[in-house]
Amino acid sequence: MNKLMKSVILVLPYFGKWPIWFEAHLLSIEKNPTINWLIVTDCTLPKKYPKNIQFVTTSLHALKEKVDRIVEANVPLTPRKFCDLKPAYGAIFSEHIKDYDFWGFCDMDIIWGDIRKFITNDILSQYDVISSRKEAISGHFNLFRNTDELNNLFKRVPNCQTLFEQPKFMWFDEGKLTNYIKNEIEQKKAKYEVYWPDTLLNQEKGRDSHQEYYLDRWLWTDGKLVNTKNKEEVMYLHFINWKKTMKICEVDFKKELNWFYISYNSIHIKPHTNSEIKWNDFKNIFDGYYMREKRRIEKTRLLSCFKRINNKIKIK
Repeated sequence: MNKLMKSVILVLPYFGKWPIWFEAHLLSIEKNPTINWLIVTDCTLPKKYPKNIQFVTTSLHALKEKVDRIVEANVPLTPRKFCDLKPAYGAIFSEHIKDYDFWGFCDMDIIWGDIRKFITNDILSQYDVISSRKEAISGHFNLFRNTDELNNLFKRVPNCQTLFEQPKFMWFDEGKLTNYIKNEIEQKKAKYEVYWPDTLLNQEKGRDSHQEYYLDRWLWTDGKLVNTKNKEEVMYLHFINWKKTMKICEVDFKKELNWFYISYNSIHIKPHTNSEIKWNDFKNIFDGYYMREKRRIEKTRLLSCFKRINNKIKIK
């Protein structure tokens, strides 16, 4: 790495079992050799993995003791609860990030594109907090300059310990921290520069990460990630609503590979035929992601209505 290039490490705790797309995830990391990853896990380590990943093996129980001490709270630590703790990673994993200019957090349900193309050295030189989301902290990619002030910024968020101690996810990263930073900026109290002018990942219908159940919509080629429909290159693909539908991954990190397609149900080498894609698009009209979401929302509203009516009957 160029000595003048700002160093970056992304912290990713992951517990349980590696996801089906893990091999493709590793390959996309390898093609970002000037970005480093710290993966804290209880999973069995892969026999071969990129040189820019540092694995730390531990248990949830052992890590909880450290987390509680650092954030000064009794955290009901679960894989989901890590989302609330993301802004505290700079303090929790301080011994692992001490030699880097920036530390950050990210997610596992991601295929990375060319990070340095979007997060340039000029941006890293001028800004202290860098998000992949427009005017908001991003839970799937956010960087912080490695300073005592920013590593402990989470402590200044009101009621942070109480929020950490709640068993359920409290949106501390994307919600509470975003609001706190915006408030500091508005009151001209922020002693740090924030970069969040645009959304750098996949987005659809005004919302990032969520997308229809497409076939062959994304093509990863030697570290570049492109939307096959509009040819737009993105920094990464966050397929949050494809995690449950993703059943196959043909990528093997141990074998040399320069490209692969990403569909809602698989990561594969050969593209689908035009007839397969058209048939899938037709099915989406009746049973795609957005239709399922519409039915889910309508069902939730209906159940809520029945509940209110039932409560009124009981009161009478």
